[in-house]
Amino acid sequence: MPTMMPLSDPERTATELALTIALYRWLVSPVVGWCAVRLGAGRYPAVALNGAYPEAAPRAREALRAGGVVALLSAVGAAIGDVPSGDLALVPVVALALVLWKYLTLDYDAARSLGWQRVDRLAVLITGVAALCWPSLALLALVLVCGRLGGWTHHSNVCIRLVKAAFCYSLVAGAMNALGVTPPVSRNTTLAVLLGSVYLSHYVTAAWSKARLGRFPWSWMLENRTDLLVATSYSWGWARFVPARRAARIISVLRRATVLLNGATMLVELAGLLAFVNLWFFLFAVVGALTFNCIVALTSGLLFWENIVTGAVLAAAACSVSGTDDPIRFGAWPVVFSVALMAMVLAGWAWRPNILGWWDTPFSAKVLWTVETSDGETYGLYNDFMSPHDREHARAASNSLAPEPFVTFPLGGVEDVRIRDSLIRASPHGVDIERTKARYGMKYSDERRTTRHVNYMRDLLAAMNSGTPKSPLPRALRWLKAPGGHLYYWGDLPRYRKSKGSISKVTAWYREELYSSEQRKWIRLRNQLLFDVDIPVAGRN
Repeated sequence: MPTMMPLSDPERTATELALTIALYRWLVSPVVGWCAVRLGAGRYPAVALNGAYPEAAPRAREALRAGGVVALLSAVGAAIGDVPSGDLALVPVVALALVLWKYLTLDYDAARSLGWQRVDRLAVLITGVAALCWPSLALLALVLVCGRLGGWTHHSNVCIRLVKAAFCYSLVAGAMNALGVTPPVSRNTTLAVLLGSVYLSHYVTAAWSKARLGRFPWSWMLENRTDLLVATSYSWGWARFVPARRAARIISVLRRATVLLNGATMLVELAGLLAFVNLWFFLFAVVGALTFNCIVALTSGLLFWENIVTGAVLAAAACSVSGTDDPIRFGAWPVVFSVALMAMVLAGWAWRPNILGWWDTPFSAKVLWTVETSDGETYGLYNDFMSPHDREHARAASNSLAPEPFVTFPLGGVEDVRIRDSLIRASPHGVDIERTKARYGMKYSDERRTTRHVNYMRDLLAAMNSGTPKSPLPRALRWLKAPGGHLYYWGDLPRYRKSKGSISKVTAWYREELYSSEQRKWIRLRNQLLFDVDIPVAGRN
């Protein structure tokens, strides 16, 4: 078709980005979410007993409705989509591959029938491999992963959004080509601005949320006790193989460097605003973000490995295309377009990253589980055992079992300065914490949810005792299981493994701990037995 609409590169890029965001916000993302819910996913980020992972096979009618909608959109993508080529185009492909790896290798939910779960894995495997070869099928793969394997979670959001954004861009680019709009001189520039903005906006949003916590934008940087995140993560179950005395020394060193650490965090998170000044700024922003994720993992057990790998691929692709005849054209207008996209994200007009801004405190409260085996040994049941619900059980899935009000997020974070100050000043032997809980806390205790929880744990552990397989991988290939995102795999007791024998009883405990910076130790305020549940052991009446 002859060219009918001459546009300069900046004009074409602006048009493509605007249409891509509109398509993402008002069509593609809502369709993926709607279809995933139809297939059985919990509505993210809703709190549910088992998170986003489904509890039964999909209903045929709902599956047909979802399948028809996503098939229509995929057909449109196959018909008019102009899938980009080159190294930058590998970024959404790798992002989809990471999501597939993570959720295909999750454990089965042994408390449920394995039949439909095996069918789900097979369907996702076939569709996922096809989508890696034919990107027009990417949305179908995402819908199945989110709807049937619990993929609609915070740690996978960057990868999922990159795939959706790339699909939208291919539709827009194909439509504009069909209309005869002038092809861009540098197609990699538009793709880099889009993918880079999707990735980096998650960090800019985190900085924005921190800047809004205190009286001034710099209050978080100067006042937050980031060292306490290490303390509460240790209490929660991260790196408990490190002796407590050594961990306390590390926290003491970090305490003296908190302003420096906080300042570096804000710098890295805000660097995305200037990422498109030149290649070095871009690499600083992306490599800084993935390095930040590595440090977060080491200090708190929160492992955003998908972001780390995707960031590395994005940085490598940007360097690779710089030596081609279609390099990324950095400069004024890419910066303007990227900042405009970030502003739309902050305003809630595009994708919506999680708000990751809080004040760290020394107080942590959680429900934890122990098990007793048939030979009388006692072990800790940590969140790695709870896969595919490991994320929920590492956070707040069991809060409804506790009779006490909760005043912090899972790792001791709060958004209210008054709660922060009260907890930091609290004496471990006084009434400060109880007063803070009474004034600001929220109770989640729920008899119905408690009953569901008890029944679920009984069914799960009874199934394990009877020999129900938990991993979809053969024993020799279980090292291929993707890493988890919440590494709270340790505690006071040795970790339970299936090789330790059958479980005869599971016990729920409610625990509160306060880290004393002055005494350099963790003080246990409460260790309350909630209930225990007898578990049937195979071969025993």
